[in-house]
Amino acid sequence: MKIQRLVFPDKHRCEVEDAELEERLGPGEVLVRVRASLVSAGTELAMFNREHRGFDEPDFAYAKYPFRPGYAATGEIVSGAGDLKPGTRVLLGCNHATFTKAKADHVRILPDDLPDEHAPFQKLLAIAMTSPRLAPAKLGEQVVVIGMGVVGNLCAQLYGLSGAGAVAGADLSEARLRKAADCGVPLQFHVAHRPLTEWVKDLGKRGAELVVEATGSPRAINDALKAVADRGIVVLLGSPRGKMELDPYFDIHRKGCAVIGAHGRNVDKLTQLRDEPLLLDWIRTERIKVAPLITHRMPMAEGLRAFEGLRDKPDEFLGVILTY
Repeated sequence: MKIQRLVFPDKHRCEVEDAELEERLGPGEVLVRVRASLVSAGTELAMFNREHRGFDEPDFAYAKYPFRPGYAATGEIVSGAGDLKPGTRVLLGCNHATFTKAKADHVRILPDDLPDEHAPFQKLLAIAMTSPRLAPAKLGEQVVVIGMGVVGNLCAQLYGLSGAGAVAGADLSEARLRKAADCGVPLQFHVAHRPLTEWVKDLGKRGAELVVEATGSPRAINDALKAVADRGIVVLLGSPRGKMELDPYFDIHRKGCAVIGAHGRNVDKLTQLRDEPLLLDWIRTERIKVAPLITHRMPMAEGLRAFEGLRDKPDEFLGVILTY
């Protein structure tokens, strides 16, 4: 069957590509018609901008063009078996494409009261969950999350549910901080005019005991190391987008702080599987708020506009849903 999907043929290019999909299903496979997908302003935008690490590493196969983006979607079963009957709505990880095939045990049936455009946030919420899984906040511990993009915002919300004390979101964008407030993040640190090292003084003598860096910016990583309290923890949740210089004596060794890399591969698969229904239920019941994060809905054919908007207008573009 003929399908369409998005592809990055080169830097700053996004096109709709025609392709063939074999309709015949293999063992344990289902055919899915995609209904909505969520653009990742982290990994996918980094690939669009050619900022992802590894493009110049010949042995790193992931960061290469052509690249087909997408990993968070709501779909409808076209053909399957068992409980996965035609018409059943499912959450799945797939490219931005009109149709796809998936392993039956890699999709999750969605409850009727969970909207198509909300369900894909579970995939990004699972990424955000990596930080509290690898660096859980102690009861009452003070947390700062740098970067109020979708993943950073969701991460701050998770720490608010986990028993942390003060939870603050930090960002250069006042618009993104307003979104964080709409989602229930208690404190907002606008670092465009006041540095983070000054903002954390508002937390009192204990300061920022756990700082999560959710942008991948080398400058923000340095800010996190300088702002964290003595014997605190810095979590690198955003994939770093470049090399950097740091002062290991003053910012790590003398302070006695720990640095944790929170790539998703460092959370065991069993824990991730157990988290899936919990995270979906938190979205469904609005314990985790995702509706305020949706700023745009547009047809998949307008994918280039979505990525250009995320690149050029970060105050306006945050959560972009592609429709089919």
